[in-house]
Amino acid sequence: YAFDTTGVSAVALGLFDGLKARGMLVCSGIGKPGATLNLDMTMLMATGRHVRGVIEGDAVPRSFIPQLIQYHQEGVLPVEKLVKTYPFEAVNEAVADSLSGEVVKPVLLMQ
Repeated sequence: YAFDTTGVSAVALGLFDGLKARGMLVCSGIGKPGATLNLDMTMLMATGRHVRGVIEGDAVPRSFIPQLIQYHQEGVLPVEKLVKTYPFEAVNEAVADSLSGEVVKPVLLMQ
């Protein structure tokens, strides 16, 4: 399995190329409008690889959100390690940190 959250075609293609037979690439990142993922159809068909797009994990919010809350309460989902807040004036820093991988989820705070 490979999981792309970047939405960058070159990254997703590299992940696809690294899959074993019958492996699955899951794409959840939203790239630039009009971005494409050009796959070698022979590699797709001959190896049984899969590519799947997901939105919000294809979850059912009514059951998934309480489960996430429970995971956080149990200490299994450390949200505080995934989210970093920035004052709105630091929007460029937030974007740079997101692009560099410094932070998973930057959140801008409005005064």
